Amino acid sequence: MELSEIREHIDRLDRAMVLILAERMSLIPKVAEYKKKHNIQRYQPEREKAVLGEKTKMAKELGLNPELIADLFKRIIEDAHRMEKEIMGN
Repeated sequence: MELSEIREHIDRLDRAMVLILAERMSLIPKVAEYKKKHNIQRYQPEREKAVLGEKTKMAKELGLNPELIADLFKRIIEDAHRMEKEIMGN
């Protein structure tokens, strides 16, 4: 396989990852509205801990750097918090 073919494949995967992230983030307003409607606390540390634990475990099983995956999901969760705060307020 040529380098250009490998890079094209990587680019396709990168686009897919961005599309999946966009889909994931599009659900955050729905979560925020649900929490707001049902008077559920915006920040739920137990959920965050579970998500990070599950993703780092999965990373290890797949031979990925668990710190990379943890950092990635921390940033995703941080942005989800930002979005929820905009919708729900403090």
